[in-house]
Amino acid sequence: MIKIVLLDAAWDGVASGVEALLDSWAVGVGVPVVKGQTLATVVLVKASIDIEAPASGHLAVIHVKAEESFVSGKVLAEFQPD
Repeated sequence: MIKIVLLDAAWDGVASGVEALLDSWAVGVGVPVVKGQTLATVVLVKASIDIEAPASGHLAVIHVKAEESFVSGKVLAEFQPD
């Protein structure tokens, strides 16, 4: 299982305590995806960031629902590679 998080680089220069918003999930649990396919879109300090699949596989569990806020380091989902 691979933990899906918003990479640390996205948080560089962002004040501590600022939260991001998980705008939407592009795929649901169990839907097959290929490496590089968009899994979700998040908004951090007015910038939209796509989170891509790290490998071919599928989302196994979603921990942060669409329209929910989250902090740096929060696991958004768990990914099961093929």
